[in-house]
Amino acid sequence: MTLHLAQAAFLLSERGRAAARHIEIDLRPQHRLAALTALRRNFTPEEAAALLTLAELRQRAQAKFPQAEQMFFTPEALEQATAWPVALHRAERLHRLAPPGPVLDLGCGIGGDALALAHFRPVIAYEMDPVRLRFAQANAEALGVADRISFHQEDWTQALAEERLPPAAAAFADPSRRVEGRRVFSLHRMAPPLETLLILQARVPALAVKVAPGVADEELPPGCGVEFVSHAGVCKEAVLWFGPLTRGAPIRWASVHGEDRWFVLGASGREPPLGPLSPGQLLYEPDPAVIRAGAFFELCERLQAHLFDAQIAYLVGPPEHFDPQMRPFVAAFWVEEVHPFGLKRLNARLRALGIGQVELKRRGAPVEPESLRGRLDLQPGGRPGVVLLTRRGSQRLMILGRRFSGDA
Repeated sequence: MTLHLAQAAFLLSERGRAAARHIEIDLRPQHRLAALTALRRNFTPEEAAALLTLAELRQRAQAKFPQAEQMFFTPEALEQATAWPVALHRAERLHRLAPPGPVLDLGCGIGGDALALAHFRPVIAYEMDPVRLRFAQANAEALGVADRISFHQEDWTQALAEERLPPAAAAFADPSRRVEGRRVFSLHRMAPPLETLLILQARVPALAVKVAPGVADEELPPGCGVEFVSHAGVCKEAVLWFGPLTRGAPIRWASVHGEDRWFVLGASGREPPLGPLSPGQLLYEPDPAVIRAGAFFELCERLQAHLFDAQIAYLVGPPEHFDPQMRPFVAAFWVEEVHPFGLKRLNARLRALGIGQVELKRRGAPVEPESLRGRLDLQPGGRPGVVLLTRRGSQRLMILGRRFSGDA
C-alpha cells in the first residue's frame, strides 16, 4: 500500500516508533488479515495498516540495508533504493575523484544514497515527495548522519532552471524510470530526461547518474564512462560517470560485489576470439554486469578462452588455464558432453551419467528450463549435474557437465 502523510507522521511519532519497535506479528502473506485485525485492537485502521506495511517493508529491506530495522520506507521507494553495499561503493568512488566540497543528491527518495555519501562528505539532498523526504530525514537520524545532510523538499530541476541550486563539488542523480506508472528505458524519457542532466553537468562537471542496466549504447552521451554494477549476482543498475569522475577508468566496466568486496573488470571494446566447443573444456558463464559491459576480450585473455558463437555469451577454454582471480566474474562448468538438443537423447544421457540433481541453464535457446524439468529422467540418489541449453549458429545444443570448483 502507499503511505500517505498522516500515516508517515504517525510512524515517526513517539507512539508510532514505540509500536513499530515492539510489534510482534506473523508477516507471512497468508496471515496478513489476522495480523491487521490484531493491530486494529489498539490502533486506528489507518495506523494499523501503516504499522503492518512498515513491518513488511523492514523485513524486505534486510536484503538491501543492514540497518533496515531502524529505517523507514515506502513500497515504491524501497523498490527503487540502491542496496547499501552498492551505495557505499558509488559514494567512495565519487568522493575519491570529485573535487573537495559538498555533493548534491538529486531525487534522494528515502535517502539510501544520501546516507552513504554522508559517510564521506556533506550532502545537499532534494526530494519532492513529502513522505519520502520525512523518511529520509528519519533515516539520517537513525544512522547518525543527520548533521551532514541538508534536505530540501523541492523539484531540483526547477531550482536548476532558476539557478538556485547551491554550489557543489559533485552531484548524483537518480532519475525516475517510471513515467505515468509505466517503466521507460530510453534516457530521453526518464524524469528528468538526459537533456536536463546534461544542462546540470555543464554547471556541476563531476556528475554521476544512475540508469537502467539495459541502457542503449546509441543513447550514451559522448565523454561519459559507463559502469555496470552487479550485486548478489544481479545487474540491476548502471551509472553514467561524467567529468573528473571518469579519471583513470575505461569507457565501460563491470563492478561485481562478492566476498564483501568489489571486483572491477574494464572493457576495451576489442573483439573476443572464436573457437570450437568440445568435451573436456571449461565453460564460463560471465556475470551479468560483465556481459553488459562487453568485457569478453578481457575474460578470454585472462582465461585463454574463446567464444564458440559470436552471439552467445558463453566462453570455453582449457581447464589448466583457469584463473582463480577471475572467479568473481564467471561461473565455471566442466563440459562432459555436447549434443544436438533432443529430450529423448537428453534423458538417455542423464541416465548414463547417473545424474539425480540437475541445474538447468540456458542462453540463446527457446526452451524454458523449468518447463523441461518435470520431463527429465533423473536418477534417485544420483550425482549433481548441469545441463546448459544453447545454440551454435542455427543448431540447438545441450551441454552436459558439472560445476567446477577450481579444486579438481
